[in-house]
Amino acid sequence: MNYFDGKMIYLTGASSGIGLEMGKILAAQGADLLLLARNRNKLIAAKSEIDRLICRETQKIHIMPVDVGNHRDVQKKMNKAVQDYGSPHILINSAGVNLHADRFENISHDMFDEVMKINLYGVRNMIHSLLDSLKETKGQVVILSSAAALFGMFGYTSYGTSKAALMGFAESLRYEMKPLGISLSAIYPPEVDTPMNLEEAKTLPAEGRAQKTMGGFLTPEYTARVILKAVARKQFMYIPGHVTRFFYFLHRLSNGWTTRITSDAIIAKARKKIIP
Repeated sequence: MNYFDGKMIYLTGASSGIGLEMGKILAAQGADLLLLARNRNKLIAAKSEIDRLICRETQKIHIMPVDVGNHRDVQKKMNKAVQDYGSPHILINSAGVNLHADRFENISHDMFDEVMKINLYGVRNMIHSLLDSLKETKGQVVILSSAAALFGMFGYTSYGTSKAALMGFAESLRYEMKPLGISLSAIYPPEVDTPMNLEEAKTLPAEGRAQKTMGGFLTPEYTARVILKAVARKQFMYIPGHVTRFFYFLHRLSNGWTTRITSDAIIAKARKKIIP
């Protein structure tokens, strides 16, 4: 039997990108799903794609619009979800934004706050609202952070901060979840070909774009597949992509010196093209 077969999985960020691809794989492997995102129309479209991949007539694919950054909305909706669809065996936190990839001087308090509310507080809100249910099922929590949590990035003072905060959150939360029988996985993907990249490209400085090439570029299909393999193994920390894993190894081995000096050189070269 497949690991996900028959499990009830709550999936945020399910309307696009990595979240949508995970939904497709999970449906094909027999999971029941609650797809969560802010936009109802996008959720309906995602459900239509995912419905075609179910492997059992008894499988259930549900949708529920929710703003993960709004803790009151999350609590209300998750209470209803548990009542209507049952407690989750797995909660996958895939919702995230990179709306303001820019130089720090251009990022206002409200812009910074918006990213933190969705990327950091959104994960906190979902886990906190479903904690009692996860205790009952001895379930799993999955947190999608980013390689931006592992390395500093030019133009990423808002996004990188939110994802690095998730890393610290996951490290501490793991110790509290383990005695409750709840396993935790924290995932750190590099750049993935998702709609978020198109939004980011509107403001990301050239120095940041040049630096991002270090980490490699993955497809959402591949990323979703390897993430779910790590979840099935109940692996705590997982970094998709051989290039990113190699750079993280060097980063840790050199106490950050290797990646910083390489990044400094790449950024300096990019700046020469901007400022002759």
